[in-house]
Amino acid sequence: MIDIHCHILSGLDDGASDLQESVAMAKMAYQDGIRHIIATPHFTESIMSRPEVQREKIEELRQALKRAKINVAITPGNEVRIESAEFVYDHEAAGSYHYLTPDKRFILMEQRWSAYHERTEEICQWFLSRGTTPILAHPERHVFFRERPELLYGLLDLGVWAQVTVDSLLGKNGIQAELFGRELVRRGRAHVLATDAHNTKRKPNLSQGIRIVQEIAGQEETKALLERMDIIRRSAAQWLS
Repeated sequence: MIDIHCHILSGLDDGASDLQESVAMAKMAYQDGIRHIIATPHFTESIMSRPEVQREKIEELRQALKRAKINVAITPGNEVRIESAEFVYDHEAAGSYHYLTPDKRFILMEQRWSAYHERTEEICQWFLSRGTTPILAHPERHVFFRERPELLYGLLDLGVWAQVTVDSLLGKNGIQAELFGRELVRRGRAHVLATDAHNTKRKPNLSQGIRIVQEIAGQEETKALLERMDIIRRSAAQWLS
């Protein structure tokens, strides 16, 4: 399995506190059945790490995992916040953030927590027109999507994907996030699952989410979800060649 949303790199955002915790998270992920993690540090107005710094952190972690004999692939990505359309466009032009895959087929994007950004559809259309599928991180956690689900469903109808977080399905992000996350799964609108792990307490737990999808939506929908995740894995694996 692949975890497409994980804050496993230390010193870049509010994720792992140090290299030791990064290794511990990778060990937990391996025990959970995860074999590939896309490292997705936040990319916001207040939190930015240069791509070359991120790649250095990834290489440091890869070497540590090799010494520890933990066979988990680590590749670069970012969780890009929609601060404004200009923020997204300008930093894309400058190459300031990573797509999830080197072929730019997928990008992980996050809404602001305060309010839905009114130019979200325009931004998503811009990426889609360039052959990139935007993946919205944890929409079930955003109040405005729960109160106005038509905002989210309209984006999904365009071809945007929704990434539901396992902790939401487990009730760890509150009852409303749990209910909406499960509703997305039930409707077949949860395109992929991810852990959004930040440390060894908010940990990699993908297998639990897969079991919940099976319980809620059945084997066929679970198979489709895993196939979509594997499409991302195959594209992201190009970083390793």
